[in-house]
Amino acid sequence: MKKRASGTTVSITLPFSPESLSMHELFEKISERLSALIDVIRSRFTVRNHFTNTQESIHAFQRNWKKKIPLFLLIVLSIGVVAITIKLMMTSRKPVDERIVIKNAKASTTLNKTLSIPILDANGKEITKLSYIIESADLRDEIIVKGKRAVAVKGREFLILSIKMANGYEKTLEVNARDFVRLAVNGNEQELLAPEIHNDPVALQPISTKYTRLGFTINDTDKQLTIFVGEIKGGKEKVTLGLR
Repeated sequence: MKKRASGTTVSITLPFSPESLSMHELFEKISERLSALIDVIRSRFTVRNHFTNTQESIHAFQRNWKKKIPLFLLIVLSIGVVAITIKLMMTSRKPVDERIVIKNAKASTTLNKTLSIPILDANGKEITKLSYIIESADLRDEIIVKGKRAVAVKGREFLILSIKMANGYEKTLEVNARDFVRLAVNGNEQELLAPEIHNDPVALQPISTKYTRLGFTINDTDKQLTIFVGEIKGGKEKVTLGLR
């Protein structure tokens, strides 16, 4: 007996003689063989269907992958360009000196004028002496104030005194450096100018030396520049600045 199912020919050979069986037994034998045939057909269909689904999945993956290849290449290219750019910037980048630069002094003179200033306690008793040295004097168009460049207006300039103070005492001293210097211009000693540029009060740590400066704003036509050095209530020494 032959049976065709789903385009496939299946041959079935009966292992019994129909004439030797009763109708009931023959029906049972045929039912068993038909059930076996159906199972074979079902299993073959399942395998074919699974194979078809697998192929479709593979084809779909390949189609999607081909569509995403340009995007993937673009991402890789962008990352490469960024990485190369950063590397070139880091290798070609030179250290930048961000320190402020000002013009050189228009005129300068060395003074090295030394004062010995007594330091008194609350009762007026001298506890130590402060070494106060005016090292030099400069005329400048530009100076640095609080970390920034300051430029004199047209017709004006800065007179800058460099000061060094030394504390030989075992305690910290606070000193107003501007109290010990006055300036006279154009020979007018009746009108003395106090420093406008300063870092007062200057804190002098025990057994230490500290540098500071004092500055005056003057006309660039002023002449006969003279400073008077000494304590406010004491005598003062006259020092002529040979800057003009």
